[in-house]
Amino acid sequence: MRDANNVLDFTSPVDSTSPESKPYAWFHCASLGEYEQAVPVIESYLSKNPLTPILLTFFSPSGFTPITTTSPPKWLRPQDKIAALPLDTPTAVRKFLKSPGLKVKFFATCKYEVWPVLQNELSKSKIPSFVFAAHFSHTAPALKDNFVGRFLISAWHTFDKIFTQDESSSELLKAHGINSLSVGDPRADRVLHLAEEPASKVMTELMSWKGNSRVVLAGSSWPADESALALCSWDSETKLIIAPHEVDSAHITNILDKFNTAAPKIASKLSNGPPSPESSVLIIDSIGLLSSLYALADLAVIGGGFGAGIHNLLEPAAFSVPMVSGPNIARFREAHALKSIGALQVAPSIEELSVLIKDLLTTQNSSQIKNSGRSAKSWLLEQRGASEKITSYLP
Repeated sequence: MRDANNVLDFTSPVDSTSPESKPYAWFHCASLGEYEQAVPVIESYLSKNPLTPILLTFFSPSGFTPITTTSPPKWLRPQDKIAALPLDTPTAVRKFLKSPGLKVKFFATCKYEVWPVLQNELSKSKIPSFVFAAHFSHTAPALKDNFVGRFLISAWHTFDKIFTQDESSSELLKAHGINSLSVGDPRADRVLHLAEEPASKVMTELMSWKGNSRVVLAGSSWPADESALALCSWDSETKLIIAPHEVDSAHITNILDKFNTAAPKIASKLSNGPPSPESSVLIIDSIGLLSSLYALADLAVIGGGFGAGIHNLLEPAAFSVPMVSGPNIARFREAHALKSIGALQVAPSIEELSVLIKDLLTTQNSSQIKNSGRSAKSWLLEQRGASEKITSYLP
């Protein structure tokens, strides 16, 4: 369990009793999503540099709060620290960098979490800085030909090295006079590692509930996704697990009402204990289980496709699970790749998503979805190794 001493308040000393403490390898993430990309990079770095302490910072409370309370990192040691990133103002940044005992070996930020004032101060202090898992599209704010774009892209020029997820991102940066190295997405290393972890007690119970039935798993679902699933039939041969994006009691009750419109009631929630064999719809009313639940799935419905964008596709791919989603996939590199090989199928409407799910679950399509799942896993295996490539350049 995380010790209170691991949490760093930048208004307090980092370690005022150890002025000769080793410099920190500083990793920064916006929130939990970026942290999932950073974990394999941090672990890879520690395997090569076990004596170097780690400083992990977050911009968003949604990342900082769970990591410092309920979900401490497995790699966290007494000498490592976690902090909230200060506001990107000269006064706040300089105050943070001058915290007693804080010496920085290098700074590495994830994806596109780049703060111009912080970068300027790091550059002036001659602290090496890196970006990893960077991904750009033509619409990225930093690439816009306006005042904001020019201000943001100026910070990218100060990095010692930039690691992108793909060649297209590197080409976009090159057009702005910035060199980078395409090494892939470290999330692939993360999800492949998680897929190898032993099953928990909860998972063992759910495997017993699944038995010989087929299971559809809705990952990080939203109401539109749940409405599509409510149009399908669920029974002892074809069961449904819903892991909603929001797990507040009102949303859970709303989901249960969608599926329990007639007797006998077919839906239950996990907090009530292991589902009975008669229950064909299970609602996961807690967080932290989704990535392991894909081990149960024969088909994954990826949530968010009718909203701002889809959830993680790499987690089901790690378990060879074929996927379907709503249409909003434009911002996701892996979605286009998986769609191109038939591992992801996209439906333009709620009704058409329901029809697609029903069609894929027919007996004549059983071979198709198995092959689609195998294609997903094969593609993912081709993406691994980014973490080792990134850390080979870090001092």
